[in-house]
Parts: sequence; structure tokens; C-alpha cells
Amino acid sequence: MSDYRTFVIPFDFSEHARAALLAGTDLAKRMNADIHLVHVIQPPTYAYGYGGDIGGATTVAFNMTEVRNSADASLSAVAEGVQNFPGKIEAHVLEGSQVDAELRGIAEKLDADLIVMGTHGRTGLAHVFLGSVAERTLRIAPCPVLTVKAPEGSESDR
Repeated sequence: MSDYRTFVIPFDFSEHARAALLAGTDLAKRMNADIHLVHVIQPPTYAYGYGGDIGGATTVAFNMTEVRNSADASLSAVAEGVQNFPGKIEAHVLEGSQVDAELRGIAEKLDADLIVMGTHGRTGLAHVFLGSVAERTLRIAPCPVLTVKAPEGSESDR
């Protein structure tokens, strides 16, 4: 096995992401690797003509700076909350419409050796309609991807 020194751990604040963080930090400790926590903010999409005048655009108050600042603070708190981790943990908040492409980009930029990410493990129609960020990331990632599912009965399984 080659040296794994740089881990990217996508974090969307779900139970599955928390399970991936636990698995990733445990593995990173054993391999003396650094961790880069990544949260991707997707800009809102707007539906024109919905709820407004015919042919008019609906205006929605949305402050991307506030969203980014909130995400930065929340992700930094998660990074600071990792207990007894001897390596470096950095938090990165990115903006982009495709989470998988943003993950590929930061993995390439950091020359990551491993991406450790949570997955909901959806199947059937849920998978067809919602897709899988983990699956799309696995297909385009420049390095191996380890997927982790939260234990049965966790909050996001309900």
C-alpha cells in the first residue's frame, strides 16, 4: 500500500458525513495523514415566473456571504471538535453547482491520496431521482474513494 498522507473528507453535516469523519480520522491517525474537511455550498437556482407576475421573476432574498460565513464557522467548529488528532485538520468551504466536480478539484489541488465520504446508500427510485454524490465522485475522483454509511437507525435513516 502506498503512503496515504492527505485525506479529503466532504462534510455536509449529516449523520453519514459524521460517520465518514470518524472513520477518516481513525484511519488518518494510523497513517499519520492530514485531513482536509470540505463543505460545498451550492448556489440557489431560481424558477422564473413562479409566484410572481406572469412572465415576471420571483425575487428571493439570499445572501451568499452570510451562507458562506455560517458554513465557515460551522465547519471550523467541527474541525476543532475532533478529539486527540495529532495531524493537521483544515476546513475548506467551496462554492459550486456540482459537488462531485468541486471535490475532484480540491482533491487534485491538494494532491489528495484518499477521499473518505459518507453515503446514504439509497437504492431504487430514491437513487434514480436523487442520484448519488458519492457515486459521481467515485467516477471522477483523481484518487481512491472510501465510502462510509452511518449505522442503521441513525437519524438520517428515518
